[in-house]
Amino acid sequence: MWHDKTIFSSEEQRRTELRRFLNFYNTVKPHKGIDNLTSYDKLERYFKQNV
Repeated sequence: MWHDKTIFSSEEQRRTELRRFLNFYNTVKPHKGIDNLTSYDKLERYFKQNV
């Protein structure tokens, strides 16, 4: 994966880039397996359901 191929200058930089990637993956990138929603949108819809 990308983090295996990247040389980070410090542990802090590695953590910053990981946070940036996770934010993108969960809030920006649509996922085909969940109807092209972001992970965040899928969870938001789930928790707004009436039970």
